[in-house]
Amino acid sequence: MTNRNIAQRLAALAGATLLLAACGGENAGSDAASSAEAEVGASAVKAVIGGVTGVGVSVSDLPDFAEVPSGSNAIHNMAVNQDGKTGGSVTFETSQSPADLIAFYRASMARNGLKIGMETQSPQMVQMMGESEDKSKSLMVMIVVDDAGKASLNLVHSRTTG
Repeated sequence: MTNRNIAQRLAALAGATLLLAACGGENAGSDAASSAEAEVGASAVKAVIGGVTGVGVSVSDLPDFAEVPSGSNAIHNMAVNQDGKTGGSVTFETSQSPADLIAFYRASMARNGLKIGMETQSPQMVQMMGESEDKSKSLMVMIVVDDAGKASLNLVHSRTTG
């Protein structure tokens, strides 16, 4: 397994973990909600570890605030819809540079009313998290850079409906 594959799987796993945390909401204490979240989490982990990818993976279910830069190809998409909360994690291969992706998502978040509340950077990874003022929408962007400098992209999005 290449470093790039490992990095992509770690990014997707981190995204799935954060998605589950974000979607826990006020029902997190109930046994039924905890059981459903555990099932979704276990499924996501199995998919990521098992290398589930998709040729022609659809991203038509992405919310409008989770914009996709040109030159990106979806390789994994997982959606969650429970108790008025929707979200998902989608991983892309991309031809854009990490710097271009960072600029794209800073502009995208501003356009969509998401305020960046967290940003971390290292030579191999950048994470940015944006949230709407009313906390009804959130988007986490993870850009992972392999040893050759090629970037992969993971978006974790959530939204409260109703």
